Amino acid sequence: MNNTDETFKKGVEYRLAGNEAFKKADFPEALKNYHHALLHLRTLGGTNPPAELKNKTNEELVKIYNNMAAVLAKQDKWERVLKNAIEANKIDESNIKAKFRMGQAYGRLGNTDKAIELLNEVKQKNPTDELVKQELTRIKQEEKKGQEQVKSTYWGMFDRKPSSSSSSKQAKA
Repeated sequence: MNNTDETFKKGVEYRLAGNEAFKKADFPEALKNYHHALLHLRTLGGTNPPAELKNKTNEELVKIYNNMAAVLAKQDKWERVLKNAIEANKIDESNIKAKFRMGQAYGRLGNTDKAIELLNEVKQKNPTDELVKQELTRIKQEEKKGQEQVKSTYWGMFDRKPSSSSSSKQAKA
């Protein structure tokens, strides 16, 4: 086994250790292991790795970034969820989990248009996924609530009769 194979194997071991920590809800430990996995795998093979190694490494990196996004979602760290999901998406634009996490993060960060766009894309490819349906419903409810708050804030603003002080000013003019 050469050094590249050993490094790859060690990166996978760290990812699997991160998965075990996640199952135990030990999120700091999971993140630590995923971070170590990234350190082992990101630069594997140098600037021009063989295609087979690059493909294997990219598959692992997508899993790691998605797993980190899942851990961070459990901790409500939505900016970091988005960052990791975007990294996974850069490597594999067809990855449904990355798109779901991006949509989820955009929704929690208030960018509902982008969230709905991404989640609808995921729903189209996975029409029976309940998590996607739940997230779309949650975002649409949040959007509706926000619209109602804006409406109540501005309700009657333009229908009000002038106050007595402003009507006396108008009479003098």
